Amino acid sequence: MTLLVRHPVTYREERLYIYHVVFKEFLGFDYRLIAEERRDTLITAEGEEARQLIVSEVLFQIPAEKWLSNESLPAQPLERWKVSNDLPEVSTISREIEVIYGIRLEGGHFYLQDDNEITLGLDIFGSIFFMLTRYEEIVKKDRDQHDRFPAIASLAYQEGFLERPIVNEYLEILWWSMKRLWPNLERKKREFQVYLSHDVDWPLGIAGNNPLRVLKTAAGDVLKRKDFYLSMRRLKSLAKVSMGNVDADINNTFDFIMDLSERKGLRSAFYFIADHTAGEVDGIYHLDNPWIRKLMRKIHKREHEIGLHASYNSFRNPDQIKKEFKRLILVAEEENIYQESWGGRQHYLRWEAPATWQAWEEAGLTYDSTLTYADRVGFRCGVCFEYPVFNLLQRKTLKLRERPLIIMEGTMFGKEYMGLSHEESISLLRRLVETCKLFNGHFSLLWHNSSLLSKRELELYSNVIMNI
Repeated sequence: MTLLVRHPVTYREERLYIYHVVFKEFLGFDYRLIAEERRDTLITAEGEEARQLIVSEVLFQIPAEKWLSNESLPAQPLERWKVSNDLPEVSTISREIEVIYGIRLEGGHFYLQDDNEITLGLDIFGSIFFMLTRYEEIVKKDRDQHDRFPAIASLAYQEGFLERPIVNEYLEILWWSMKRLWPNLERKKREFQVYLSHDVDWPLGIAGNNPLRVLKTAAGDVLKRKDFYLSMRRLKSLAKVSMGNVDADINNTFDFIMDLSERKGLRSAFYFIADHTAGEVDGIYHLDNPWIRKLMRKIHKREHEIGLHASYNSFRNPDQIKKEFKRLILVAEEENIYQESWGGRQHYLRWEAPATWQAWEEAGLTYDSTLTYADRVGFRCGVCFEYPVFNLLQRKTLKLRERPLIIMEGTMFGKEYMGLSHEESISLLRRLVETCKLFNGHFSLLWHNSSLLSKRELELYSNVIMNI
């Protein structure tokens, strides 16, 4: 069944992008676009034009001179729609859903239906476009101490839906509205997937480090962290590494990570730093280090993934990202490491819309997995599906794909961020895993190798992975 999508003539490039992502990427439909003078999107099925779905528009009706301005942002507080009253078959996290862009229809409703026509007051296409492109991050100037757009400045956090993938919920609304009109319509089959990634900031905590610093850290294990076991592990590691056994380094948790992944039938991705634009902020190792190269060979031999962890000051610098990726590829080729695709993540999650995406595109990377917030876990892009990205300033679709990150362990545990206990973290992890499963989506988790040092950390990670 081919869908006919009649749409206004405004914002052509933006429409081509969002219709492709929604209809083809996410739902798997064949469709044909027809531009005409109108102020909504009218969807029919080829050969069944008597039935129609009308989707209201707000975002793409904004005058061009107000595009990417404060005036174009959603009006807050957002309106809420009790979807379950109109479409009880729709899977949503709660009975109500936030309306990012939309207009109330006759009688104050967001949904109207008669025998052959359904009208949605929710601007599904504009709202999804707003979330996927990170539209608000260009408009709003809020930044934290690392020049990152913070969660607390986001619409999702302020309106209380950061921990729910609102794009997936909107897709369900669209799907079930269409299914009511065309019962024989079928959508793309999806399966829940888990992506495990590990930013290699400090592959070694002892080797190459100042012994005095290691001793001070061991003392802090006892005095600050009240962890005598960890202190003893660190000191034993120092003794062995001092004797030339680099594999005994306490940060060398890579076999542990890969063993767990393989037991669950998963594949881990390890993202390596290839340059140091901010000194020790980018770690103290180099890709020329024989031990690092041995590690990369081992990861590849065990059929896990290697990727780029672009340095701290690279996120606005296309030439720097290109340089770092070329360096990683060169080292990989020297070690006979070849992959069909190459992805990674920005160090410290430093990312800017749309400059960083464009830089990764120009460097030739396949996907980025930076997009979560450092200060709060959740769905920064509003979705638990991978998707192609769009450059809002150049108004073009890129080949690069975004694989949204849902949780970084440092966000949960960091005192400057959420500061959760291990028990609270497990509860949060399980809740977000179940949310992704509800939509047959992707659950993406970042856990640093250097955050698996204490017995409790090792047990926590094992618990998380084995129960996903």
